[in-house]
Amino acid sequence: MVSLTGREAAVAWTAALQAACGRHADDGPAEVAAGLITSLPPRMIVALHRFRALGSTHNALLLRGLCADLSGLPATPATMTPDARMPLVEAASLLLLAVSLLVGEPFTFRSLHQGRLVQHVTPVPGHEQAQTSAGSAALQWHVEDGFTDDRCDYFGLLCLRGHPGAITYLAPARHLDLAEEVVAVLREPRFVIAPDTAHELPCGTEPSVIPILTGPAADPEICFGDADVRPADPADHPAAAALTALNAALDRAAVGHELCPGDLLLADNRRTAHGRSVFRPRYDGTDRWLLRAMTCASIRAHRRRGAARALG
Repeated sequence: MVSLTGREAAVAWTAALQAACGRHADDGPAEVAAGLITSLPPRMIVALHRFRALGSTHNALLLRGLCADLSGLPATPATMTPDARMPLVEAASLLLLAVSLLVGEPFTFRSLHQGRLVQHVTPVPGHEQAQTSAGSAALQWHVEDGFTDDRCDYFGLLCLRGHPGAITYLAPARHLDLAEEVVAVLREPRFVIAPDTAHELPCGTEPSVIPILTGPAADPEICFGDADVRPADPADHPAAAALTALNAALDRAAVGHELCPGDLLLADNRRTAHGRSVFRPRYDGTDRWLLRAMTCASIRAHRRRGAARALG
């Protein structure tokens, strides 16, 4: 965890507000955000470099106090795709992208939230039970966009407005307590993951058959989505049992944090699964409001995709 001092936060926040107010409509947000990196405290930059190179105990990094003054925050939108221009929110978005640039290249999918590079995570009326960012029911264990190998390497969640008791959970794959025979099954290509409903994809998109766990035993990667994964063969009972065991192991390995305004949680999407506790939205403009950005850590992979900010 890195906590900014009041002075450090004020320097970064002032620069972000100036950049947001001076940005022209055709200025790419990631390019504008790149100009903010020098306003970040050097010790934060060092911590981000260390995290990218070596990871951390839980393969996550918490940055606290990133936004110096959120007192003028507008009402939480009741949609994940608000149209109104909000300079203070744009400043926070630019800071989120500046941090993201220190671990890779920010990108998104055209099929997700209108292809916006920074997405709003807010409860949406009528979507309470959805297993997406619009829901407020318990969000089951998953990685971001596990249905595609183009999923992000890191994601960042920047809290603008919190909700008491809304806990974000992380479970590092390296801390999973699983029997050897279960791990062996999970490492075989016996599973499929369907796209989550937040994506607007053509009908008939066929998921690939994949393993759930890959990589070295000491620091494995995980690709999982409890609401979307199933054995490729419905008769594969050992695969189904392995998924049940994995869910229980994720519960045992979980670490939780209640995001507060100005907190930025950066997590390794390849090595952790995450979820969220249930909470009760009020729909009165004071609800939980996060900003999310996804990052590709490999410049080679980013350029292979055409260096596109929005894939698809």
